[in-house]
Amino acid sequence: MYTPKHFNLPELALAQQLIDQQPFALLIGPDAEGRSFVTHVPLVRGGAGEGGADWWLEGHMARANPHWPWLAAQRELLVVFNGPDAYVSPRHYESALAVPTWNYLAVHVHGELELIDDAAAKDALLKRLIARHEPEYAPQWRGLPEDFQHKLLGAIVGFRIRVRSIEAKAKVSQNRSAIERARIHAHSQQGTPDEQALAVWMQRLGLV
Repeated sequence: MYTPKHFNLPELALAQQLIDQQPFALLIGPDAEGRSFVTHVPLVRGGAGEGGADWWLEGHMARANPHWPWLAAQRELLVVFNGPDAYVSPRHYESALAVPTWNYLAVHVHGELELIDDAAAKDALLKRLIARHEPEYAPQWRGLPEDFQHKLLGAIVGFRIRVRSIEAKAKVSQNRSAIERARIHAHSQQGTPDEQALAVWMQRLGLV
């Protein structure tokens, strides 16, 4: 990912925060012929606490998806998390010699895939995902008929991605003047949900 120095997000805790807020990721790895193949999947972060180095991502995909055996053979893969993004008008700038741009956040994670295909381990994985996204659903899952649960568990393959490296980018007008950032922030606070989220990130990074 091309990341000019002023757009780099070096704090691991902030990158992990973005992952937690935007868990729907792109899993990118080669197919059987070496071409890039993408799976869209929600992931949950686990392992070390906030800002810790020893951590992982986990999730599951349909057994019918050919991606998991390719990734199991290759092991190394790229995971992309996209944060909020929005158009930025040059009308916020002090000079007329300006052009539009786009603000956004993104995190790229490089890791190693480990399959989770034991029924009990997959059940535990699903319970962790439920606890993250909808704890209230847990009793309903536990109350489903056992044969129905086994059928559902058999239709998926779980996995864990051991994080090896991470790149994080926050392009939120760091290269503009304080006056211009204030204008962009004020506009964003009244804008779309993505613009409002970018305004929060501008505050979080101390830009306004």
